[in-house]
Amino acid sequence: MDSGDHAPEGFSGKLRADLKTASLRNRIVASLLLVAAWSGCGRAKHDGILPPDQELDAALQPAALVSGLRRLSGAHFHATASFRVSAADASNAGGRDAIATTTDLWIDKQGNFRLAENNDQDGGREVVRVGSELAVALRYGKLIRRPAQDPEPQRFLEEAVGAPSAAWDTVRRFVEVVPAGSRAFRLSKAVQARAAPATATALRKWRETVDVQTLVGDARLDASGGLQAFALASRFRAVRDGTPIEGEIAVAASVEQGADPVTMPAAETLPVRQRTVLEERVLLGGLGGRTPALPPSSRKGTGGRRSVEGTGPGQGNSGQPRKPPAAKLPAIGKKETP
Repeated sequence: MDSGDHAPEGFSGKLRADLKTASLRNRIVASLLLVAAWSGCGRAKHDGILPPDQELDAALQPAALVSGLRRLSGAHFHATASFRVSAADASNAGGRDAIATTTDLWIDKQGNFRLAENNDQDGGREVVRVGSELAVALRYGKLIRRPAQDPEPQRFLEEAVGAPSAAWDTVRRFVEVVPAGSRAFRLSKAVQARAAPATATALRKWRETVDVQTLVGDARLDASGGLQAFALASRFRAVRDGTPIEGEIAVAASVEQGADPVTMPAAETLPVRQRTVLEERVLLGGLGGRTPALPPSSRKGTGGRRSVEGTGPGQGNSGQPRKPPAAKLPAIGKKETP
């Protein structure tokens, strides 16, 4: 009985020890898994995975947008943008600025591009770059072809794709970005705005006073982080030059892969003026008190003397009245002939 009574007690103690060991082991394994998960998250962040708002920050930069279009080996960028600003005071009917622009940009596999841009103010431009040549024309004007000089072509491209970035930059502090599927995002007004960044120039100072009233939009990126689609509409209030203003922004942009080869259209060459120094002498000679020398043929009859403008009877070389010559006295011992 004694041995039978002690056997269950020994078995129970051993079981408790095994359970304690297993529990300790499980705790260690769980701790290691947490450390591994934390380390993995840290590595993912360092590997370039950014929060959604920072991803859009990077994708909407004009230089990044141009790089993304080139990476597609042929692409078409289309955008419509409407910006309106008016005085908050309804009585100030003249304080209104508004413009709506439509932009189309085609880049082919060779990096050649064609830009067509028009606005509702009867303005616009066309820019074509093929190889080392660039053709530019304002709306209703003739295309003028000339050599392309860096960094002008890159500047044209960044200006063409700049509407999404301009809209985003104006209301950036108030945007909340929420994932809405694979590489898709939904944009809305944040509950609390971020602090205004330091303003680089006085012209952008008014943006620190922006107060967004409404904001909706969406965006989509490709696998490499390039922009595929973007739309944003917002109403805001601000103060510019001490005047309260109200504004509206509506921008929509899309990128489609594929573009036909860009060729140079018929364009006039930029005339190159030669011998400008000689023309300058002819047109400006004699100004500032300097008179060019006359050719030899015009010196005949002047006794080899240089004819100076501003001289003549009764005037000296300086243009001042000439003193009359002194009267000659008769020679002594000679009688004047009547």
